[in-house]
Amino acid sequence: MKGRVLYAAWLLVVWVALWADVSVANVASGAVVAIVLLVAFPSRREPELAGPRPLATARLVGYFVWKLVEASAVVAWEVVTPRNRIREGVVAVRLRNDIDGVTTIVANAISLVPGTLTLDVETNPTVLYVHVLHLRDEEAVRREVAELEALVLRAFGPASALDPLNAELARQALIRPSDTSAAATGLGPHQEEPREPRR
Repeated sequence: MKGRVLYAAWLLVVWVALWADVSVANVASGAVVAIVLLVAFPSRREPELAGPRPLATARLVGYFVWKLVEASAVVAWEVVTPRNRIREGVVAVRLRNDIDGVTTIVANAISLVPGTLTLDVETNPTVLYVHVLHLRDEEAVRREVAELEALVLRAFGPASALDPLNAELARQALIRPSDTSAAATGLGPHQEEPREPRR
């Protein structure tokens, strides 16, 4: 029941954000739409969501607002400088979790940011197909989605999902760029490539 309430609340927020106007009519119509969608498309299993955790939720909201402002500035710059070439594309992003509620929040948050849109979602494993208006680096897109997913997990994810997340982030923090380059060449961090003898 708690998960369905969170779903309804999130659908209401998305509805009001799409209208860009907080009014009695928009809130009331959004509540009706959320109820109709939940009744028409019931989930096969109860969403495994917890929280919201206040501090983690505040971090998630701050991150989302920053990305919203940043993306809006980029899109506005493209409008006033139409000569710039736009390189768009679709990036497949594998999520680290298979929780329906977390996937829903991540997918909708991506779609609310100007310049990005979630086109499709695959399950088992969970993969988002994200359309990017300004695609320069696919790995950078995947890193941003992974960061967003981690924030959503910390804010709403079940406790069972937090320990694997913390362990994975700790492993990533231990991998430095110098170590990565050394591993790619098969050398240790303090070894150098053998030089050819001078003739």
